[in-house]
Amino acid sequence: MPPAPFPGPDPDAPEPSGSGSRPVPDGGNDSDPQCREPAWSADEEDSAAYLGELMAAAAAGEELTAGDISGAGFGQDGTAHQMHPGPVLATLVHAATTDEKILATLSDDDLIGIIAAVRRIGSFAAWAEMTAVREFATRPDPRRPAPGAPSGGAAGGRSGGRGMDARDPNAALAGLPGAPRVREFAAEELAPDLHLSWQSAAGQIVYACSVAARLPVSFAALRAGQIHPVHLRIIEDETTYLSGKHLAEADEKLAEAARSKTFGELRYHAHRLVLKLDPESALRRKNEARKDAHRPFREGSGNAGMVARELPPDEVLASWQHVDQRARDLRAAGIPGTLQELRVLAYLDLLQERDIRTAPASPDQDTHPGDACEADTGGPDGPGDTDGPGETGGPGGSGGPGGNGGTGPGPRNGPGGTGGTSARRPAGDTGPSLAAQVTLTIRWETWHGDSATPGEAAGFGLLDPVSARDLLAAAARHPDTRWCYTALHPDGTAAAHACAPGPHPAGPPDPRTLKFNAVIRGPCDHAQAHGGYRPSRKLRHLVTARNATCTAPGCGQPAARCDLDHTTPWHLGGLTCPCNISPLCRHHHRVKQAQGWWLEQSEPGVMRWRTPAGRTHATTPTVYPTG
Repeated sequence: MPPAPFPGPDPDAPEPSGSGSRPVPDGGNDSDPQCREPAWSADEEDSAAYLGELMAAAAAGEELTAGDISGAGFGQDGTAHQMHPGPVLATLVHAATTDEKILATLSDDDLIGIIAAVRRIGSFAAWAEMTAVREFATRPDPRRPAPGAPSGGAAGGRSGGRGMDARDPNAALAGLPGAPRVREFAAEELAPDLHLSWQSAAGQIVYACSVAARLPVSFAALRAGQIHPVHLRIIEDETTYLSGKHLAEADEKLAEAARSKTFGELRYHAHRLVLKLDPESALRRKNEARKDAHRPFREGSGNAGMVARELPPDEVLASWQHVDQRARDLRAAGIPGTLQELRVLAYLDLLQERDIRTAPASPDQDTHPGDACEADTGGPDGPGDTDGPGETGGPGGSGGPGGNGGTGPGPRNGPGGTGGTSARRPAGDTGPSLAAQVTLTIRWETWHGDSATPGEAAGFGLLDPVSARDLLAAAARHPDTRWCYTALHPDGTAAAHACAPGPHPAGPPDPRTLKFNAVIRGPCDHAQAHGGYRPSRKLRHLVTARNATCTAPGCGQPAARCDLDHTTPWHLGGLTCPCNISPLCRHHHRVKQAQGWWLEQSEPGVMRWRTPAGRTHATTPTVYPTG
């Protein structure tokens, strides 16, 4: 193969001196324009020969010594210190860092040089991963025709930006230079091997394609180890809404600036440059960010949060003033707590249309009689909803088997607990009321205060025992709450399941009064099979107790919001039986039906996926916390 007319730089070549990215010939800029490489000095030639000897020794299996590493020039302005990432630099770093004796004998100057070299290698590794991800995602799929180009999209700039829907990478990449096209379900195929959710994998695909197309200079600087992956992320973020006509200028300037700036300095510099080049980009960013303005979430501490972001400033200031005045009214009424704690109570009062001033005080905010339990509060979509076998809705629709539809009353978006403030909370029946399908999956003594086993709320996450008790109390206050139990095997998987009929305002009923049905594992005799297409309520409960989330690799969608899918399709003779039914979220239901994908249930609850690339991944029944 003939050499390329403009070959790229040798990965192990020393970085050029000065601020430019291109080496200057000995004769200066007026020398032969075809001369792209500087003349080597005698010292540089000696250094190259020395490194060649080291590489030959390493290839022959010889161990390098501390003297070899010191002679490589990791000190400031040394040969190895200026070297681009590549096999030579990687070999030297490996030899230096895997032998503690060598590390201990190196000078501080050499050691700093080795640390800097590791960072350059890390930059190259990040570039290599992104390049491979982009290639995998955009190469043509011979099994499927290429999807049509999406409509719309601003030239050069991302039409979706940070508020984009990662479920459609091609919509996020619309309008990019080179028009990259991502093949269908590429993220889903990549995710299991990267131990990512498919949404995270889709985000990585979009990022890799976007950076390569929009920021080629910065991307090349990452490959050369001149900038850190965080530098590239900052540049990409700050230029997301920049007009296409200014993008090349910003890319070149920011790639150069990133070589000598900290992350904070680069963020500030990039923000100023973008506003200077394209002042209207700030408005585009604001308008897009408003699409993701509100959502509840779980704090790392175990408390809950509810964010309202990207709102009109005047509305926010007026609303905060209203909350603050309500808090001061609470303090004037004698409600104990700091002003900040009272603001939290005022905020929750206003959201729930209640007035804590009319509620009796809780006797002790730091003690909670009763016990923790594991609560699955999937709302009216939960496995204990009141829909029967005769409910309407065809297969695959929103009202289909295990579908996302739900008609029961009450909130759909998770628990309505009162937060983490230590100020006064409502007592007795005056606290929050939450409609829920509650499934207790820990020992009965936990409810009586003899265990500290954590609870869990579907769509929210793990709960400490105190929060679990608060959530159960809130659920007991609502007349539409229903109670179920899942008995566990010693390994934490579901063994049996039972549900109590009707409301129980005093709390969960005694499980000894209920009839439990076994959760089938291993060989199936089809004794629990249902004759129709739609699983019965009993069968739905048994399957979702066995697999509490979507059974695709890495997917955490609660089973309460999943379809109950026939692994072998119903119209091909598949039974409506625990050995042929499993929860699949609507997205992975589509993945399963795509060309090249294969799913089998080797035993009840054990799912084996095969991707179009021929890789296999298995998921198994849910393991619940037991202690």
